[in-house]
Amino acid sequence: MNQLASLGLILLLALLSGHLVKFLRIPEVTGYILAGIAVGPSVLGWVSHENLVALSVFSEVALGLILFSIGSVFDLTRFREIGRRIFFLTLVESSLAAALVIATMVASGQPWQIALLLGAIAIETAVASTLMVLRELDSEGPLTETLMGIMAVNNILCLVAFSLAAAVLDLSPSLTSPGSALNMFYGSMFQLVWTLAGSAALGYLCGLMLASWASRVVEHGETLILLAGTVLLCVGVANLLDLSPMLASLAVGATMVNLSERGRELFKALARTDPPLYAILFVIAGADLDMSLLGKIGALGALYVFSRAGGKFLGARLGARWLGLQPSIQRLLGFGLMTQAGLAIGLTLVVNRRFPEFASTVATIVLSSIVIYEMIGPISTRFALVRSGEAAARRQQRDLVMD
Repeated sequence: MNQLASLGLILLLALLSGHLVKFLRIPEVTGYILAGIAVGPSVLGWVSHENLVALSVFSEVALGLILFSIGSVFDLTRFREIGRRIFFLTLVESSLAAALVIATMVASGQPWQIALLLGAIAIETAVASTLMVLRELDSEGPLTETLMGIMAVNNILCLVAFSLAAAVLDLSPSLTSPGSALNMFYGSMFQLVWTLAGSAALGYLCGLMLASWASRVVEHGETLILLAGTVLLCVGVANLLDLSPMLASLAVGATMVNLSERGRELFKALARTDPPLYAILFVIAGADLDMSLLGKIGALGALYVFSRAGGKFLGARLGARWLGLQPSIQRLLGFGLMTQAGLAIGLTLVVNRRFPEFASTVATIVLSSIVIYEMIGPISTRFALVRSGEAAARRQQRDLVMD
């Protein structure tokens, strides 16, 4: 099947699966992923590996737009109030997830290098699938706001933690030679600073351009052209300069929401027109999942899945309790942090390139667990939002009762 036929099939299957899963009361994004698994190389093979590679550009664009939307969380007028709370919650839930994964891997007899890499990767929570559930339910409230903030900070923290873990692994063989170790440390730290500062600077410049043009663009069509063009430029340049497209896109949204009076209007315009791209992203993500990995997950994979989930859930609950947040956030926040995908896959590829001696174990554990997390994570997030009363339907029922 050629690329155009594959793209058409993906969109139609996304529409069909989105309708079907509503009867089962599970998120549309889960339906998209399941549809992708069904037509992907692991099952029916209607969409081949070659098709997936050719269509990967759509995934990059969609992910860039999602991170752009998440960047709106950094509206300084609001973030000053919730920023410290968000950073603290993210630090607690991420640290506990990483610590539990490292401890269980070491206790099971794995080398400390593998345990350290898996602990850093375990920090990541998938932005795309979580945001899709938030938008599908049209949720709003303290739990939704907290989840959005944690997603914005979580991937930055994961990238920093992984870079530090990789630096430790690079340094460990050269500890007997202080000069060599120092050079490796500088090299690792330079790459980390370049990735963070460079991505933020690129996103700021693209956001500045977007904010300056936004006041001159009035028509809806022109607004979408401006948004898509800016995000495409940002993602493309980030890839060219070996920066993080995710962080750069996040910075574009953060810059836009703070510098443009039309920022909120542009975010709403994007939300009304980007569903096809998001559908493509998640069907492709499902098709790209290798279901044969589920048979290889074994005891180590199960330990990773349960220790990461336990760390996220317990960390979120403890952090929310220490901050004295609402009981609903204390009980339910952890359910919204189960997803894992985008950045974790990217970091697995980095492990393959930089640490080939550990790549097989790390890739098998992470990629097989992603198959599980991407199917149950959105359902878990939906459960939290519905139970909290922040989903649109539950808000309406609550308002009727109060009236």
